[in-house]
Amino acid sequence: MSTDVATKDKVVSKGYKYFMVFLCMLTQAIPYGIAQNIQPLFIHPLVNTFHFTLASYTLIFTFGAVFASVASPFIGKALEKVNFRLMYLIGIGLSAIAYVIFGISTKLPGFYIAAIICMIGSTFYSGQGVPWVINHWFPAKGRGAALGIAFCGGSIGNIFLQPATQAILKHFMTGNTKTGHLTSMAPFFIFAVALLIVGLIITAFIRVPKKDEILASAQEVEQNRHEAAQKQAHEFQGWSGKQVLHMKWFWIFSIGFLIIGLGLASLNEDYAAFLDTKLSLTEVGMIGSVFGLAGIIGNISGGYLFDKFGTAKSMAYAGIMLIIAILMMIFISLHPYGDRINFYAGMGWAFTSGLSVFSYMSGPAFMSKSLFGAKAQGVNLGYISLAYAVGFAIGAPLFGVIKGATSFTTAWCCTTFFVAIGFILLIFAAIKIKQMQKNIVVSKPNIILDK
Repeated sequence: MSTDVATKDKVVSKGYKYFMVFLCMLTQAIPYGIAQNIQPLFIHPLVNTFHFTLASYTLIFTFGAVFASVASPFIGKALEKVNFRLMYLIGIGLSAIAYVIFGISTKLPGFYIAAIICMIGSTFYSGQGVPWVINHWFPAKGRGAALGIAFCGGSIGNIFLQPATQAILKHFMTGNTKTGHLTSMAPFFIFAVALLIVGLIITAFIRVPKKDEILASAQEVEQNRHEAAQKQAHEFQGWSGKQVLHMKWFWIFSIGFLIIGLGLASLNEDYAAFLDTKLSLTEVGMIGSVFGLAGIIGNISGGYLFDKFGTAKSMAYAGIMLIIAILMMIFISLHPYGDRINFYAGMGWAFTSGLSVFSYMSGPAFMSKSLFGAKAQGVNLGYISLAYAVGFAIGAPLFGVIKGATSFTTAWCCTTFFVAIGFILLIFAAIKIKQMQKNIVVSKPNIILDK
């Protein structure tokens, strides 16, 4: 009987599993890239067109992050019960509708609502969706690398989406991106259609494994069937969502990630606006492209680092890279507009910042399972994402307040402080949680722990 059942099982090839990784990478490159990565490029055109203040319009990132972070745990829980393709499709639909709302809005509340819908939508297919797919196709071996490859899609998308967006905006506006205004809201409708079409194509193919599929090649099944079965049977299950909330080190870890979010908000949302005050638009564009290329390297190498060295060491490396990147911003802030050294320092920022993107892109997905186990990885990922998103939401306006009251130099110094403290707390908590895991499995030698 058991033999008959076994013969009905389908062995999934490595090629097909990496086709799923490619679809996740494509998700990050286009649907997520449109939903999130290009939005900062619309700031100055919209502020000039509708005469908003910069501070009032950039609250779209705060509202979007807060609402999406609150929704994330619920979306993670829903993924356990609802068909994945349906969830993916809902997210694509929400983000496309959001861009339509952007296109018909003329008042701030309309833009706020659009941003909230857009960011919640992206959580379905990116923040929760991509890790959900990768964790199912790569339950153990190669998961970090697969996550890194998948999330490098955002950086790949930036390479062509950023200049494409600038070209489209230039076509539908008068003046330059700093002083000009839009003559049409057509760019939003263009991107809504692009996001929807690509999202529908991906939806037709992306999925999680079926119950009768074995996640190994035929050769691996023949050579390592017993070993694979042991790994799956003795995977560290960890803690449920409710149990995690009662862990002291979870809260220290989350506070650390929240503080990191405070610092990274300015690094992700304000870098272009800052560099515009020190460099030409062409130079800023070149720096953005280098950041995209470095981000590809960062995501792929970050996945390898997670697999090879685990959470604490990998995040320590990311923290060092981010601090160097912020120091480059401080250096630029001390020099006048057009100084050639600003361009070289900007390239230094792009390279070091790009190498660290895995810490907040694929990092949460890897750490949720590595630290808290497989039992409730979707819910726990939601909690971790919530902590980072709250910090990110607060950090964006906080940077503006500090900069307005003092200077860019002081604001970047505060960013350095936030990032350093946040990483110290996160790494220390990760070490303690790993010690807790070892204490739990000390009498269970067959349990396999990530590094």
